[in-house]
Amino acid sequence: MPDVSSARAGVLSKRALVTASHAVERAALAEGTGADTVVFALFQRLPYFEREREVYARIARTAAVTVVGMVDSGRPDLPHGVTPVLLRPDEPMAREWSVAVLSPTFGASVVAQDLDDVDPQATSVESARLFRGRWGLRRDEAYAEIVRLRDALGDRLPPAVRHKVGEVLASVAAPAAVDVESRAEAALRHVASRLEALSPAAAGPVDAETGLATLAGITPWLGDATDTVPLGLVLVTVDDLTAVERRHGNRIRMHTEQNIADLLRDGLRPLDRAVRLSPGEFLVVQPVVGPDELTDRSLRLERRLAALHATYPFVDLHPRTTTMLTRRRPLPLNTLRSRLRHIPATTLWPPSQGSLPIAPRSPATRGGGWFR
Repeated sequence: MPDVSSARAGVLSKRALVTASHAVERAALAEGTGADTVVFALFQRLPYFEREREVYARIARTAAVTVVGMVDSGRPDLPHGVTPVLLRPDEPMAREWSVAVLSPTFGASVVAQDLDDVDPQATSVESARLFRGRWGLRRDEAYAEIVRLRDALGDRLPPAVRHKVGEVLASVAAPAAVDVESRAEAALRHVASRLEALSPAAAGPVDAETGLATLAGITPWLGDATDTVPLGLVLVTVDDLTAVERRHGNRIRMHTEQNIADLLRDGLRPLDRAVRLSPGEFLVVQPVVGPDELTDRSLRLERRLAALHATYPFVDLHPRTTTMLTRRRPLPLNTLRSRLRHIPATTLWPPSQGSLPIAPRSPATRGGGWFR
């Protein structure tokens, strides 16, 4: 995994992008800015914008133009003065995280493309997300990004907005203060690297009998109700587990449950989660895995659980498993349960209703070539 703690360009963590984006947004709000400032921002999905709603309401009160783009099913309710642009789920900008601020004397930008990949050592799905892009407090880069976004959004921008953007672009004439820009970037890189090193969030509630996570415990780990990160799900049921204590006693039941938990945790990455949903129902959640890997894990779990009769305390279990790839939050558990009596197979749910496509993953294509 590359070092993404203080880089200005390349593979960037979500935390680095959040830090840089907040710095760019605050620059748009700095004293002395206002009617000659243009701000463009692409948020991917509405829940990400909601966190910054008040910031953009403040920006829109003073900036000449404030444009926000995202994928959404209808025209979102944005603050007064913010120009919304709806993006199609299948267009490249739907995967883009960008903020660009430009005035005649100042520019700053963050431009990144979602890699549909995660850092397997991260502590939550959202914090694990990885992007390829760059950030900077450089007017020439911000100028280029404003031009690119204006042209890419085309006639989705109102004529008056396009005209005002053109006026601000034409007003950029004096040479940029390169020395000041470099020093400001060095300070921001230092702050970003310190934030990357902060302690991870504490784990959520766990099942007392097995130490596995609970469904309530993984809710903060899953993050926002967006469709940006694909999840691989393996549902495991053990039909006769509730009868083990009645037949063999409490100690044998507890030992059997521990055996099951150990098999569920085996081979998981730090980012993955094994969950106990009910006494005889378990779930493995793995962000960004391929269908073959997911199906292999399902079949391997079923074989190893069925073979526990040969291991102390020699209890015969009858497990069933099924799998699913999904971007939906909350997790579509009822749909997954309805498929338990079918042969385990990996499908995408929902099929294509506004979700980003889950692209094939291979060493040759991983990360793509979007950004140079």
